[in-house]
Amino acid sequence: MEDAEQSVGAMGRREHKKVLTRRSIRSVALDLAVDVGLSHLTVEMIAEAAEISPRTFFNYFSCKEDALVTDAGAVAELLRTLVEARPAEEAPLRAIRMAMTENDPASLVQASRTRARTRQQLVQEHPALMARQLGKYAQLEQSFAAAVARRLDADVDEDLQPALIAGAAVSAIRIAVRRWTTDETASLDELIGSAFDLLEQGGTTAADAHHR
Repeated sequence: MEDAEQSVGAMGRREHKKVLTRRSIRSVALDLAVDVGLSHLTVEMIAEAAEISPRTFFNYFSCKEDALVTDAGAVAELLRTLVEARPAEEAPLRAIRMAMTENDPASLVQASRTRARTRQQLVQEHPALMARQLGKYAQLEQSFAAAVARRLDADVDEDLQPALIAGAAVSAIRIAVRRWTTDETASLDELIGSAFDLLEQGGTTAADAHHR
């Protein structure tokens, strides 16, 4: 996934500036990685192009790779809050789905299809980036699991259900985003909705789902 941004009215000016700085660093890092190659890219180069100090860079990212992968971790806590706030009668998987789709996933992740595609191509070319990206999705999965456990009044360390639901949801989101970067005919919310449709049908085949 790309950077999450709440509306300016929902956050303070300082927080909004942090969001813009984070997005600028990621944008500059991606452009430089494409231009000079990952092996030649340095934090110092990114910082200079983003007009910040290397120290400021490390306030946002632990390394250059973190600035280049899908930033699912940045939206994790926001989505956790949204899931926990969904109506109590909703099933956990439905709550995750609605937290995504009712808040416009493209806006939540601040994703440009063209740049998301470029980022994914870069990740596919470099195993080190792929490992980092999977780590970001793991952060999102942990947040979902915690939200589901709270909704079910379950212990996330003892009960398998929160982790299973969270894992399925993150897989659906990840696959939908990947498809979105290559399929220009569908919107991100449509693809996420379709992925969750299949999950909520409990393994129903595509053919069976079509005839429902």
